[in-house]
Amino acid sequence: MISNKKLNKVNNYILFKSYLFAFILLFANNHLLSETIQYSGLSYTTSDRDIQDMFPNTLILEGSLRKTIYSHLKANKPDNSNLKLGVSSSFRDGTYSSIIAIENENVSTISLNNNCLRTFTLGIQVITFSTKDQQILSIKPNAIRRIYYDSPINNSCDILDRKIELLRFAELFYGLDITNTDYPKFLKLSNEQIIETIEKQALELGAYFKSDAILGKVLKDILNIRLEEIKNTNFFVGIDNVELGEVALDQMSGNKDFPINHNFKDFFGEFQKESYKVWAGQQFSKWFSETFNYPLIPYIKGRALGKDIVMKFADSGEALNLRLPSLDFGFVINVKGFKKVKLDESNLREAYAWAAFSRIEFHNVGIEKITEINLKHVYTEEINKSDSVDDWSNFNLSQNRIMKDYISNIDVLNKPWLKKSSKMDVKKFRNHAKVIKDKVGV
Repeated sequence: MISNKKLNKVNNYILFKSYLFAFILLFANNHLLSETIQYSGLSYTTSDRDIQDMFPNTLILEGSLRKTIYSHLKANKPDNSNLKLGVSSSFRDGTYSSIIAIENENVSTISLNNNCLRTFTLGIQVITFSTKDQQILSIKPNAIRRIYYDSPINNSCDILDRKIELLRFAELFYGLDITNTDYPKFLKLSNEQIIETIEKQALELGAYFKSDAILGKVLKDILNIRLEEIKNTNFFVGIDNVELGEVALDQMSGNKDFPINHNFKDFFGEFQKESYKVWAGQQFSKWFSETFNYPLIPYIKGRALGKDIVMKFADSGEALNLRLPSLDFGFVINVKGFKKVKLDESNLREAYAWAAFSRIEFHNVGIEKITEINLKHVYTEEINKSDSVDDWSNFNLSQNRIMKDYISNIDVLNKPWLKKSSKMDVKKFRNHAKVIKDKVGV
């Protein structure tokens, strides 16, 4: 038999261990609760000296955007208990930090059918990183494009009213669609009044938070960040590279078959291959995230993974040098080339096909290529013989559909799509998709 004295010692020891365990658990929980994701505002993915040149309209809109973003996050903060919105003098205030990084603001123009076709583009990323070592943990890219048709001024498409440019970027940010008939009343206003009017309309209609509004997507990304997921991030999948084949590069540069791909043309009329690569990587990452709810690390400005990304904060003199994580697994998008074919014609009409060709690879990064597939997409359209057509808008659409359809078919295979898009048979594609899903864990 155990004596009462020994029994009391055993009971006291068990009680002590229970208290100790409870204390450790309480400490761990309190520590977790004390950790936050600090919302740290707007920044720009460029050096300080380039901001004015690259983001002239966003800079004018910045004060309005910051106010709208903060007000919305504050009103919806209960959706994310770990989100910290207090006044921050530095991005280092939180254990983890999220920023809204403006990636690009661009306008491209071509003359088409006696009109000026202008494509307005915005790219924004929500980047979450560790403040301790400035290691990126998550990047969620968002982009939007909108096409406008303007009449030439003095028979030229080179002139665009700066107020109209500002108005249209305000539309893009806030999810509004201002008709041309309403432009005159806006052009009578100052820049500040234009922004104030757009902001007021967007807030009254809730337009900025609609599903197709870029600002709404960015806000949802921030509110959906979960601390437990960020803390446990130790496995990274992303876009390892975007490669442009020799034929594709010549074609998009305007050196073969077609004029330059105007959607990715710089001020000097040169093809911006890095901008195209960023766009392709962003689109692939977006479709993957929407299909699998899994954020890929996107392709960033041609920088090798593991290098620094310089960002400039909008509201301070501080700059960040964020480190991209090394990828465990990565996709390589190889854009091979494009082809336009006349399918049919009548006295008044012509039918054409615009085809894009790509190869998508999946790598154990730095070790081996695991699997690959060659793909194509063909977009067809009938046009009037007297009309010109924007070939590159159709080629870009075809390239984007290659990536979108490929990812949706990794999720659920559509056999007719595979037959049209690839020479790979059903059995091999199912294995191709299974390997990717198993490695990524989706």
